[in-house]
Amino acid sequence: MTQLLRVVAVLVTVFCVSSPVSADSSHESLQAEIRVLIAKLQNENSRDRQEAVEALGTFGEMARTAIVPLVTTLDDTTVNVRAAAASAIGSIGTSANVSVPALISSLQDSNATVRLTAATALSRFPKKGSLIAPALGKLLDDPDESVRLTAASTLGALGSQSVPVLRNALRQHPDPSVHVMALAALGGTGIYAERALPEILAALDQPIGDIRRAAAIALGKVASDKTWPETRPWRDRSADPLGYDPKPIWPRPMRTPIRQTLYTRLHSAVIEVTVPALSQILDDPEPEVRSAALRALSSIGQESEPAVPFVIAVIVDEDANVRRAAATALGNIRESSERTLKSLIGAFTDADSDVRLAASRSITKLGAPAVPVLIKAMKDPEPTVRVLAATTLENIGEEAVIAIPILSQALDDDDQAVRLAATYALEVIEETIEASDVPSH
Repeated sequence: MTQLLRVVAVLVTVFCVSSPVSADSSHESLQAEIRVLIAKLQNENSRDRQEAVEALGTFGEMARTAIVPLVTTLDDTTVNVRAAAASAIGSIGTSANVSVPALISSLQDSNATVRLTAATALSRFPKKGSLIAPALGKLLDDPDESVRLTAASTLGALGSQSVPVLRNALRQHPDPSVHVMALAALGGTGIYAERALPEILAALDQPIGDIRRAAAIALGKVASDKTWPETRPWRDRSADPLGYDPKPIWPRPMRTPIRQTLYTRLHSAVIEVTVPALSQILDDPEPEVRSAALRALSSIGQESEPAVPFVIAVIVDEDANVRRAAATALGNIRESSERTLKSLIGAFTDADSDVRLAASRSITKLGAPAVPVLIKAMKDPEPTVRVLAATTLENIGEEAVIAIPILSQALDDDDQAVRLAATYALEVIEETIEASDVPSH
């Protein structure tokens, strides 16, 4: 044993002494490889230059010494090399902050791939948002759709820095497609877009359906965002119709009761205007807009409860996608009143199987309060309703214990599918009861 301990001690000593040396050696080896790749950026063969740039991108932050050569390569005569250079700079990340002006210049490249790659790379530099956002705003009407989408995505990722640029686009740009992109980007900024609520709400009244749809989606993302903003609302209605004058205040992630109260007020103010607006456009003539509004209410969740009557009204919409979205929204809002449950049970007979499934899933989310209504549905003359009622009781599990008698009766149902669904439901409910009775160790 003593001999073994000596051997272990020697090994530990060797490891502790040699490890730093090994680490230094490995680091130097990587840097040597990076220097070789940097030298290859001067190669006359464009394919060799491209491969060198792509290889540098794989080193990530370790390739900091390559930043200046990569910035120079953004002016390469070959498109693929320029695009690879932009991507590599993005891979290095915030250590390459000095490259931001060069990447912004690449947004004006004649090639769409280079513009797209540069826009993507700029998302890695949020602290430079005040420089990046105006340049990306100009790409919202780029002739290439992929570039427009990437610019909108990056603007959304930049957060609060993008909001003034996007508000200005909604106010002044004449192209409807730019409005759609700006609204998508505002949704990506989340709660930061509360400053743009007047513009987003105004977009709901636009004659173009794509704009109204984009506005509904944006409202859902803004109102459902639970992250902590870096700003708070200051009441100054002369500055903004909704009274939001953003001023930077708290360092994240520090939180105090006062800051929590400020954020709660901000979120409540957003909900106060968002839910009624989304409710009103549920009668929009275009089904895509109605569906978008329902998905937005669904993402907001329980705070959308005032919209329940409007959602119930469209669960019988002529469009199946709208009906499915309505059924899903009722489950996510979690309002378990009799009117809600009846409307969801009614959807069990919908001609569209996806609508029926959405209704079943929503009732499952409502849990125990839904069980009495499901028991009643087990007596429905329509076999489809009885099957879905039994399946939903199965999904509810232990909370559906009071349904055991009616499910037992259903074992003698005339319809085979009902009998099978009742069998599965009884098995699951009984198993969950037995599992809950097992004492934990």
